[in-house]
Amino acid sequence: MQSKNNQAGSTAENRWEQGADAYGQAEQVIGDAYDKTTGKVSEIYEKTRSYSDKNPGKSLLIALGIGVGLGLLLGAGSHHRSRTNRIAEPVVNALSDVALAYFR
Repeated sequence: MQSKNNQAGSTAENRWEQGADAYGQAEQVIGDAYDKTTGKVSEIYEKTRSYSDKNPGKSLLIALGIGVGLGLLLGAGSHHRSRTNRIAEPVVNALSDVALAYFR
């Protein structure tokens, strides 16, 4: 009877250690992903800021276009759905293409 209890305790202890190891590995992977993401976001922010400093006119037009596009998208929720969809979708697609071309 004593050996069965000893075996059960040993098995539970092994499972606990495996769980702790898995948790530690997951924590490491998440930490690495967070660090990579933070670095990439900082890099993109700096590139965007540098671009806007060098090209203030284009940046203003891009921001204006994004604002118009978002306004059309948000306005699409109203009762003027068919007319808005005919206008909003091509405008938003065009603005997206322009923004992607400038930030590449």
